[in-house]
Amino acid sequence: MKLSNFMDPKLVLLKADVSSVEEAIKQALQVVVKNYKHDALNYDNVLKLVQEREALGGTVLPSGVAIPHARVPLFNDFLIASVIPKKPILVTHQDREIEVKIIYLFIISQTASTIYLNALAKIAESSKSEEIMKKLLAAEMPHQFVEVFEQAGYLVKKDLTVADIMTTEVVSLKKSATLKELTDLMYTKHLRYVPILDDSGKLVGEIGVIDLIKAGIPDYAFRIGSLKFLSELEPMTELLLKEDKITVESIMNKNPAALKPNTSVIEVAFEMSRNKKRHYAICDNGKLVGVVSAMDLLSKVLRA
Repeated sequence: MKLSNFMDPKLVLLKADVSSVEEAIKQALQVVVKNYKHDALNYDNVLKLVQEREALGGTVLPSGVAIPHARVPLFNDFLIASVIPKKPILVTHQDREIEVKIIYLFIISQTASTIYLNALAKIAESSKSEEIMKKLLAAEMPHQFVEVFEQAGYLVKKDLTVADIMTTEVVSLKKSATLKELTDLMYTKHLRYVPILDDSGKLVGEIGVIDLIKAGIPDYAFRIGSLKFLSELEPMTELLLKEDKITVESIMNKNPAALKPNTSVIEVAFEMSRNKKRHYAICDNGKLVGVVSAMDLLSKVLRA
C-alpha cells in the first residue's frame, strides 16, 4: 500500500501558526477529531495518550521532522495528520538542537506496529531527500502536499522484518585489533556488543561486554571454589597489563550465528529467547549490514 493512501488533504495544515510541537499536535488533533467521527477519537483522551508517549521520548529526526503518535484503544485504523509551521520550531532532542519543519501526527491502533514502523521508515526516508522536502515545504494547497508522496511512490509493507528495526550504523573491529582498542571503543561509544570481521569484511566473531570482563579474570580463578580467594585478586590485573598485546581474536565467540535482513521480527524474538542472546549480527550475502538488539525490540516494537 502507498504511504499516500494514509494521508488525507483534510488532515494537512500548511503555514500553521504554531510555535511548539505541542501546539502543532493540538491543532492536528483538532482537525482529526473534526473530520473523522469515531467513538475512540475523543480529543482529550487522544491528546493525553500523545503527551504520555512524548514524555517517554518523542521521535524527532535530524532532518527536521517530528513524529508524535498515539496508540488508541478500540481504534482500528491508521491516520497521519501533517503540520508545516510558518517558521521552523527549534527543539532540543538527545542533547542536540533541531529545527523541526514538518510534524506528522500518527494516530494508530494498539497493535499496528508493522504499519506504523514501516510508515515511519518511509517518512524518515522522505525527510532525507532534499528534493522531496523542498516540494513538501513549497506546497501551497493540502492536496499538493499529499501529491508529493503519491508521485514519490513510497510503499508501506505489511510485514515487519529485522531490516526495519536493526541498527545500520554498525561499529565493528578487525580480529587483529587489541583488547585495548576494544575496551576503548566500547567505553567511548557506550557499546555492549561488537561484531568482529576478518580482513575481507566477513563476520568471523562477536564480543559482548561480559566477554571482555571475563577476559580480565585468570583462568585458574574459575577452578577455585573459594570466593574469599577470588576477592583477594587484584581486579583485571592481567588484562590491564596485556591489553595492548592480546587480540580480540583470542577471546571472541567464533563463527557466530547471523540473521538475514528479511528475517521476521517474531523469529528474531524467538531466537533471542531460545539462545539467551541480546544481540545478533545481520548479514546480507556475507556482508555485515546491521545489528539487532533486544533493546531494538523494546524501543521499536513494544514501545514504538
